[in-house]
This record gives sequence, C-alpha cells and structure tokens, in this order.
Amino acid sequence: MERKTVKYKRTLRGSVGAGVGALFNGNGRRYFILEHKDASKYHKAGESQKIIIDQVELGRDGNCQVRFDDETFPTVSRRHAAIIKEGDKWKLVQLSQTNSTFLNGKTIASEWYLENGDEIQLSTDGPRMGFIVPAGKQSLVSSIKMTERLELFRKQALRPYKTAIACLSIILLLSVGGLGTWNYLMKQDFDTQITKAKVALAHLKGKNVELEKLMKESAVEQARLDSLLKAQKRPINKTVIVRPGGGNNEVSKLAKFESDIYYMRAMVCAVRNGDTVPMETKKGGYIAWSGTGFLLDDGKFVTAKHCVEGWKFDSDEALDKQYNSLKDELKPIFLAGLTNTGGVRLVSIIVATSPSKPTLQFVSEEFRTSRADEKKVSLGNDFYRIKATGNGGCDWAYVNTGKHGCITADMNLASSLPAGARLEVLGFPQGMKSSGGSCLYGSCQTSGRGLNGGLILISGKNYEHGNSGGPVFYNVNGTYKAVGIVSFSVYDNMGGITPLCNLR
Repeated sequence: MERKTVKYKRTLRGSVGAGVGALFNGNGRRYFILEHKDASKYHKAGESQKIIIDQVELGRDGNCQVRFDDETFPTVSRRHAAIIKEGDKWKLVQLSQTNSTFLNGKTIASEWYLENGDEIQLSTDGPRMGFIVPAGKQSLVSSIKMTERLELFRKQALRPYKTAIACLSIILLLSVGGLGTWNYLMKQDFDTQITKAKVALAHLKGKNVELEKLMKESAVEQARLDSLLKAQKRPINKTVIVRPGGGNNEVSKLAKFESDIYYMRAMVCAVRNGDTVPMETKKGGYIAWSGTGFLLDDGKFVTAKHCVEGWKFDSDEALDKQYNSLKDELKPIFLAGLTNTGGVRLVSIIVATSPSKPTLQFVSEEFRTSRADEKKVSLGNDFYRIKATGNGGCDWAYVNTGKHGCITADMNLASSLPAGARLEVLGFPQGMKSSGGSCLYGSCQTSGRGLNGGLILISGKNYEHGNSGGPVFYNVNGTYKAVGIVSFSVYDNMGGITPLCNLR
C-alpha cells in the first residue's frame, strides 16, 4: 500500500482524555469493534472487543490495550501497530520496525485509513482481526451500559499509564465523575471509599505544585523515550520482489538454489547444571527471533552471527533496563544478555526449514563464528553481559552439517567485487507461509570496490531485514556464485554485506 507520512505519539488526550469523554459524553462519541478471528491467551476466536478511546495500541507489550501473548504469536512485536482516530475516520499505523502489518492481505508501509469490514493481521503468522463500525445509534458509546464503559475505560485508557499518571487520571476522574465511579474502580467497602476519596481530593487540592511537577517530569520522560526510539529506528524497504512463475531467465538461474535456503527460527535458552530452560521475559513471554540461512556445497550451513546469538546485539539501554528490573529480586532471574558467574550460559535453539528438504535443528554452540567484535561488560553484583557489534565483518556463523547443497561460494570474488555490481538476495523476510513456501527475491548493488572495513558496502537496497543471514549472489559469466551474507541496514537503502571470505 502507498506510504504516507505519519508522526505517531501516544498521548494522554488520545487515551485518558478520550476515555473520560466516553464515560460522560457517550452521545457525542462513537466506537468501533475488533473481532478476533484467531484464539490466543488473551482473546477467544470470535470475541468482539469494543474500543471506546481515540488511540489504541496492538502488540505483546503489557501496556498495549489489544494484547497478544508471546507463545501463541511470537512474530508479533511488543508495540506492533496502533489504531488512532483522525476526524471522523480511523487509521491503522505501523509501529514495529521488524514485523509487517497487513490490511486486507496487503502490507502497509506506515499508515492507512480503515473501512468497515477491513481485516487487520499482525505479521505473516500473526493474529487476524476484523474492523467493524456498528450502524446507527448502536455506534454511539452511549449505547454501551455504564458499567461496561467503566471496565473498558480501566482496560483501555489507564492500561498504558499504570503508575503516577494512572493515579492522577483516577483522582481527576473522581473529581468529575463522583463516588459511583470510585466505587466501581476500587471495589471496596462504600464507607472506606468515601473516606479515601475525601483524603485523595484534599491531598490533590493541597499538592498542586507537586502535581504540576509530576506532569512535567512525565513529559520529560516521554520525550526521552521518543528520542531513544527514534535513535533505534531501523527503516524497512517494502519493495521486495516475489519470484515470478517464469519468463525471467536470470531469476530462473537462481531458482535452483531455493531448496538450500532456509527460514530460521531461534529461541533463547538458559543452561545451568545441565538443564536447558527457555528464556522468559518478566511478562511471561519467550525471547525469540527469525532470520535466513543457507547450505553450501561443501556442507556448511551459513547465517549471520546476530541470527544465532542475537542477545549479544541488544542495545545498552534495553539491557540496562532489564538489569535494573531484576537486580533487587531475591532469587536469580536471567534475561537475554544477562549472565552471572554462577555457571549460567545462554544458548539459542535454532530450527531451519527448507521449502523442500528436511528440517535442520542446531544449538548456537555448534556454530563457529568470530569473537573479535565482542567484549565483556560488567553490570555489577556479579552480573555481566557479552556485547557484540558485528563490526569488521564479524557478523558470520556456520556449522558443518555433512549435508551438501548446490550453492557454491567464491571466496576470492567476495573480496574483490567491482563498484556498482548488481547483487541478488534471496531469503524469507516475511516468513515461509506468507511467500507460499518460496524465497522472496531482492537486490542491491556494491557502493565501492572491494571491501571497506571488512565489509561489502551496498546501496540501492531492495530487500527487508528478515533477510538477515541470507545469501548474496553475483553473476560470474552467466553463473551465480555466493559472495556474502546479509548483515545490516543503514537508512532506507544502504547497508553492509559480510563477505564469505571472512569465514574461518
């Protein structure tokens, strides 16, 4: 779908403000329904979820108003997409930097207006929902009973603001809506509610300065979060080409390699005293990712290092947050990237699926890779992390399988490509199911001669991030040879390829 400019930001007005409006001005507001078509931990198939606020987020994060669990839908991002009100219309906004959002089967680039009866899907293997706008008076929030509206307000308007801002919202709601609202939200003895409400309101009147300070601090933290998200943004190019049925001679030459290109899924596990346990987040989900790998004719199964040991590539901010959340726990908790000196190590269990060959399964410790880009970073209290960058062409990993593919690597050519050379990229950026079992075809070109800092630098990038670990081919006198591994992207159409000559 056509790309539109969008600047999305979660706001109090769109959630708490809209929720208060829905409670006390139901005749002036409309709502919509999300009909869940797939069952999950939080939603039954066929469930109709009424949305009464102007801004709702969909994803696996606990603050999302429309939430999905890690186990059922691991390819759904934590903050995957949002539905926001614009005038009298609703828009679907893409939030995830790694997983696509589909509207009626088509990928949205950034945002798109919704129509009654549209189908929304989060990621290729993710949940499907119908977007429904009730007709006539039934579309007014006032048609929903007050008790149900209050429950929807609690789940939708207050969910993203569980701490100070949520408390402020409840107190402000008290001053507007009266003790009936307080009675429903807190569910305590009526006399106790009256006493607490009086104390809360007296405290509010006497603490105006502190409340204003709290709101200012909240605004500062929101700005800091927005800045971090912007710095971590990884643009995705959506113009990947699906292999045509025929008529393209160059594509037909590459088609023979498809059976030796694998869709990879990896799950992080902690190993301690011989026990292997899948890694869980504090919210109960599992830590996992996907990528691409390929089998060479010499028996090597090759992929990118960050597809095998992805926990080493997390940002410092993300890992610092993880550590700070668990350092005061009474018992050891091990999240991705955090290890202590008590004999715990991290591994990933990797399942690689081919369009036509038997599935392969590996443990990350079986792979050979470079450690030149790694360093040990102490976090205090015997906790530390291993940080990797992939710099210097170290983003490679392989394991000898004893199974021989038909892809041939040209190590010498990988280090001496000419400038402006066209390269072909094959992989599974949107999973195997969405592509009908076939690889997706992309391309790029070299932006300079030979290697730069141990990498093949490229421009004109026409493939997505899910191609990470996949093969890069160059046409040598009519024959395609593998020369590199998809590694990283910069901006919209630039990136780096790890040359196969770096394998040791």
